[in-house]
Amino acid sequence: MAKSPLTKGSKKAKPVRNNKNVVPLNLTIFYKESIDNKIRELDVSHLLYLGADKNNDKLENRTPYLRSFCKKAKEYVNNGNSSKTVSNVYNAFDSYIRFCDSVNVNPFSEVGYLKYAGNDGELRHRVKVYVPSKKLWERQNGDELGIKESSASIILTALREALSWCGLPAKHWIVLHKGFSAIKNPTKGYSDDEEQLLVSRLSALFFALAPQLIAAKEDHLALPKELAVTIDLCGHQEVIFIPTNLEAILGKNSKKDCFVKASAAFNMAMGAAYHLMCFFTSLNDTNVRAIAHPITIHTDERDKNLQTVKVSSFKTRSNKHVDAILTNLTDKSLVKFDVDKRDGVTFIKTLEKLSRLYGSDKEGAELFFTLNNKGGTYDNFNLATINKYLSLHLNLVSPYREKCLPWFKELFYTYRNHQYIKLKTVKNEFGRSEVSKVINPINVKAKATQGAISASYCILSCYTGLSLKGILLPLYYSEKKHDGYVTISFKYKNGTNGSFTIPAVDKKLIQDIEKLANEQADKQQSKKSVRLLLKRGPTKEAPQDWNGISPISSNLMVTWSIEPNDYFISLQSSRWREMTSSQEYDDSNIGRVQSALQNTLNTINKHYANGDPRLNQNILSQSVQVLERMAKGSTLEKAKKYVATMHAIPMLTHDRWLKNKKNNKAKTNPNGITCNGKQNIEGGNNSQRKTNKAMGVKLLCAEYDMCYKCKSAKAVDDVQAIYKLISFIDALKEVLDRFPDVKENVFEKIDAYEYTLDGASISVYEEAMALFNKHGRHARVSINHAILSMYR
Repeated sequence: MAKSPLTKGSKKAKPVRNNKNVVPLNLTIFYKESIDNKIRELDVSHLLYLGADKNNDKLENRTPYLRSFCKKAKEYVNNGNSSKTVSNVYNAFDSYIRFCDSVNVNPFSEVGYLKYAGNDGELRHRVKVYVPSKKLWERQNGDELGIKESSASIILTALREALSWCGLPAKHWIVLHKGFSAIKNPTKGYSDDEEQLLVSRLSALFFALAPQLIAAKEDHLALPKELAVTIDLCGHQEVIFIPTNLEAILGKNSKKDCFVKASAAFNMAMGAAYHLMCFFTSLNDTNVRAIAHPITIHTDERDKNLQTVKVSSFKTRSNKHVDAILTNLTDKSLVKFDVDKRDGVTFIKTLEKLSRLYGSDKEGAELFFTLNNKGGTYDNFNLATINKYLSLHLNLVSPYREKCLPWFKELFYTYRNHQYIKLKTVKNEFGRSEVSKVINPINVKAKATQGAISASYCILSCYTGLSLKGILLPLYYSEKKHDGYVTISFKYKNGTNGSFTIPAVDKKLIQDIEKLANEQADKQQSKKSVRLLLKRGPTKEAPQDWNGISPISSNLMVTWSIEPNDYFISLQSSRWREMTSSQEYDDSNIGRVQSALQNTLNTINKHYANGDPRLNQNILSQSVQVLERMAKGSTLEKAKKYVATMHAIPMLTHDRWLKNKKNNKAKTNPNGITCNGKQNIEGGNNSQRKTNKAMGVKLLCAEYDMCYKCKSAKAVDDVQAIYKLISFIDALKEVLDRFPDVKENVFEKIDAYEYTLDGASISVYEEAMALFNKHGRHARVSINHAILSMYR
């Protein structure tokens, strides 16, 4: 059709776009980084794309859901809630979307939710394949790892929150499938061996560094480049040196203006102090970090030698104040090793002075902090990094590290074959965690040699706690003993001798390690150089010793996929608390644990009242073995002796536990009451002190008739103790009519003791009454005992 001639002079109308009317798609949430705890805005727009990958197709129908998600997530934080929760919700949401896209289902639907969370869904599959007893290095390439059921419960809770923020009725979908158990595996407290090693070495570090740091500050002296700390290694005294410089090693942290060198002496001292505070107080991590100045030392008015410190903090979740008492009271019979748990005043005094001199003593100033490279206090107490250096420098190795031996052997022989094993976890297309275990060649011979030497050190350290630095070649092997072990003897550079034992089947392994050492020693140019079992330094030069106790780098255990507490002991406040609960636990006196941990009875029963799981497993295993021997005709004692010999232990775990309980059990006086031997009567005369002054000696209190007034006196929920108390009450009642002028006083005593008696557990009381009914009064309680107490 011909155009109109009028169109020649007309101008084409151009569309006008007003950019001010266009609202950009801004999909961000507040996200908290787990490493530095900083809150930042995270762009989540990649979730609009298939597979959460911006290289794939964009799905516009997801926009309304993600807009709603971001809006609700920001409102959640703006209302005062934790951004860490938003981070957890987002992480669960991100994984869920990736999975749904991989199986081609709509994530914003009930079908997608059930595909992931249903009875035959993805989470259920991951829980079924989870095998916690199998270490990563024991698995094969491509093996699925799975997740704990408690983890599935956490993921699902976060996912439903995310879908609710998207505007979906996800919280109503919970009835469409079975739930997951939210019960977590109990935290393992430190064993006696772990406790002794940790406390003795952390104390050695703190009490070596802190006084030197304090003296330098008070006297305005320049600190030396390094401070010496002496650590005991099975009787061998090893000296380590901790750098004082707060500046990082050249080339590290150069991009940051302000950073913290975790391995500096002050920061290491603060890290050790944190764990010692957990040991002394059994407070939670949050409560320990919240301890602030001022710290006040209290002196007892009656006993000037007794000092106490009350450490207070606030428990946010339960909305209550908690406190712990540290004293300088010592009882040598209760000291298990060099550090007495109850002598905490010296520790807190030293820590308070260190904190005040290098930080601030203003009210509310935190007791625990680190120093940055400029010498100022840093607002983030990064304990995880400090823990790595504490474990390394103090050689905080697990007493159970020998379970890593098969893996160390595999690594050693792989390195000797000029190969290395790259072991890690990866995510497959469904988001499942899998094992990636690949053997790769090593082209640089020196790297293979160094890897083999590092593996050699770890192998040898699994057999002994002795220092492995400076051991000379050759090694000397004994004949195989009747118990199947071989003794390996050696000499140190300083002329001292050492030895350790190994199973005879591992003799070939140690000989292969010695063969590697001889190969390296033969390459030294100077034949006069010493020949070391574990050499460091260039191949042709004289061997060098490494710094510190262990040559293992802080990241090597991560590279080798060794889990926390398998080789190095994990340092956690929760493990200190669990240790305390196991030590204090008594099923007939749960109040002891409740007092120590300051939890509700429900929390005690849920998390702490089951004892040490590892101890319980040992007792159960050994008991079954004893029963097996008895089933074959052996007596109980012979069966127990056989099992103990088989495990090369002096006594069975249960017998040792009973012995410890018996040794630690409080002894009672003739009326069934126990105390610390120090009379403490409020508003009354301290007759104990008068007696001691008259006698000219310091005696424990023997005035048992005053126990009902004394704060030091405690009842013991024990059959014999309650039997004594019942007998004493009975004796008091018998003499009532003989002395009518003091009846009121005697009634007061009887009421007080009967009130105490009501606190006994039913089973203990019934057994004690049975003894009283059968035998009469306890042999140590007489009518004279009651008469003597009448006029007090």
